[in-house]
Amino acid sequence: MSDQRSSVSQPVSVAAVPAYVDVVVPRRLHHPFTYEIPADLKGKVIIGQPVIVPFGSRNLQGLVVAVYARPPQGAPNRGLKAIRSLAEASQGHHLTPAQLDLSRWVAKRYAAPWGQCIKLILPPVHQAGRIQSRYLLTEQGLAYRSSVGGVGEVEAQVLQRLSRRPKGITAATLERDGKSSVISALRALIRKGLVLRREDVVLHRASRPKKNATNRMGQAPSAGLAFDVPPPIEAASWPATMEEALSRDTFVSLLVQGVRDTRVWCLVQAARETIRRGRSVLVITGDVENASRLAGVLTAAGEHPRLLHSGLSAKERAAMWQAVQDRSATILIGTRMAVFAPIEGLGLVWVEGEDDPSLKEEQVPRYHAREVAQRRAVCDRAVLVLASNHPSLESWSAVRQGQMTACVYRDPAACPNVQIIDRKEQSNEQSSGTLLSPPLCDGIREALRQKALAILFLNRKGFASVLHCRDCGAMPQCDACSVAVTFYKRHNHVRCHYCGRVKPVPDHCLQCHSLKLEPVGAGTERIEESVRRMFPQARVGRVDGETIRRPADAQAFQHLLAAGEIDIVVGTQMLFRLSLPRQASFVAVPDADAGLHIPDFRSAERTYHGLVDAVELAKPAHAGGAVLVQTRFTDHPAMVALAHGDESVFLEQELSFRQMLQYPPSTHLVRLDVSGTVEPAVARAADRWATLLRTEVARHKGEIIILGPSPSPYALARGRYCRQILVKSISVEAGSEMVVRTREILERESRQGGLRFDIDVEPVAMT
Repeated sequence: MSDQRSSVSQPVSVAAVPAYVDVVVPRRLHHPFTYEIPADLKGKVIIGQPVIVPFGSRNLQGLVVAVYARPPQGAPNRGLKAIRSLAEASQGHHLTPAQLDLSRWVAKRYAAPWGQCIKLILPPVHQAGRIQSRYLLTEQGLAYRSSVGGVGEVEAQVLQRLSRRPKGITAATLERDGKSSVISALRALIRKGLVLRREDVVLHRASRPKKNATNRMGQAPSAGLAFDVPPPIEAASWPATMEEALSRDTFVSLLVQGVRDTRVWCLVQAARETIRRGRSVLVITGDVENASRLAGVLTAAGEHPRLLHSGLSAKERAAMWQAVQDRSATILIGTRMAVFAPIEGLGLVWVEGEDDPSLKEEQVPRYHAREVAQRRAVCDRAVLVLASNHPSLESWSAVRQGQMTACVYRDPAACPNVQIIDRKEQSNEQSSGTLLSPPLCDGIREALRQKALAILFLNRKGFASVLHCRDCGAMPQCDACSVAVTFYKRHNHVRCHYCGRVKPVPDHCLQCHSLKLEPVGAGTERIEESVRRMFPQARVGRVDGETIRRPADAQAFQHLLAAGEIDIVVGTQMLFRLSLPRQASFVAVPDADAGLHIPDFRSAERTYHGLVDAVELAKPAHAGGAVLVQTRFTDHPAMVALAHGDESVFLEQELSFRQMLQYPPSTHLVRLDVSGTVEPAVARAADRWATLLRTEVARHKGEIIILGPSPSPYALARGRYCRQILVKSISVEAGSEMVVRTREILERESRQGGLRFDIDVEPVAMT
């Protein structure tokens, strides 16, 4: 085998008979490997077909990505290994050239191994199937079975059993009795070339989902309802805009900004027009709840959307994937995994909540669903719509560069009154640190008097951010991470929000043994306790990761709220995902600065987006809606923009800041993480990587900047020491190719020591 080629191709004429193939195997490798096609398989192997190939000492299931009549350039003329067989589960699951091209694009764009990117485009039935090992006789073994001389008694018995089973016997069957003699015999027969062990993916046949099946939020799509919502006045021009975009029959990129109801109305109109023109619709969103909600709305509008997300069972995902492949699904709605679904004839690709960090995959391959959606729209000559109440700076930058058209649908009359409170001037603030200032309490009191809803938004769970020693200032940290643990009073434990480890609350300081440990900083649990104490007659509900663990919890909370059984809600950003059935008369943000101090260049953007979402929870000003924001930084662009209702104040300042420091969207960023269990080894490896990179940079004449290495924001995470290098480049291709080349050198040099070298192209989080 050889690994010289790295692109999807089909260099075989119609008359030629393929004799060689390139196969991608599911390993952390960036290139395919060349194999011969044995005589009995010639004419049966095509591009996109799963095959079993020898790889080292094992047989792996790989995917054919190219076929050749002659050995391709760079491959040896002799000595190539041959394909073992077609994968048993390959019938009906051949991938198209377009799917293979998409996987290769993801691998190149995100500097990820192609073998891992192939998994993204495989039907979920492959991923959900279990691996089954099977023993079979080789050709030599088939010829050998009539004469068992030269083999032991147990080996002969195994050969006889296998001779009666042409399709082989599963490893579980042969090894079931656990006898070491049988296992030893199998190993000996494999060494002699008489038996091979093959790994197959066992597929589970899935039935098609029923149209009225209950979705993962526990709500059945309301197919019988009529979607009779009048068009928002501010979005009256949208249908004409969408008709004009679809009529071009080429790639068009639109940015839609507006509140949730307006965006949903625009989606329904766009989907209807796309279906009317005989084309398909793909809708991508960041979370399961929103996907289910959008499916319900489109169903109520008379359409027939299908859902695809991780909340479905493996059987349901497989059936949905097959429905898309059979073209029986014209509207597909799902989370980021759905962006790879084999839906053809796309006319509309809609990304709802395009700034949602959940659209970025945290594991290799670290793709961003928004960018993959754009790639699919470009390839299918479809209309791409990025929709949000607060678009990302990347999208606004694209608008300014003329790469995208902005459709801003805002109704000034729907905005509440916003008041900014300077916490530095609140001398009467509660000394316990509950953040409930007099103006905030007055707002809650007035809402209770009107029997209206009050909401307190604080994007921080637990009772207190940290425990603090009053004598020495030390804070208890996680044993496996360099992170201060969060205090949960109700459960009487501390927890690391990074790795999830839980342990009892310490009774003394581990540094100076003082007993004066006190909670510092407020979380939702502490705010809830303070509210209950100050307003004992009020019915208080809390919405965070501790109280809403399952869809049933969310549904129960929504029912209580709709029935008027809750007066005050204290919650994190989970509030924004629930689609609250009531708007609040009073919304307060007790600590608007909570996210500003995170060591991440996007911290201000995320803080501003959270504040905008909090404002949307309130009623309009003419209906008595009021928002109170407490901050120590009243002159911060995010606070000024919020107070004046003018987001351009924040956008101009933040874009200038990013450009000055050369951060996205003004440049491309790649984050390199070196981690291991031995700190000096990690430091040496990180230094070596930085040296290799700087040597490469000399060729690019200042187009690439290398920062670091330096300790990561969490220098110790999950028991591994971490160091970080940042690569800033004008061309993302140049930066990605360089880090892949240098990582291959490092991995060859560092085969021992448990070191790991990770690449994150265009990271959405720096921690």
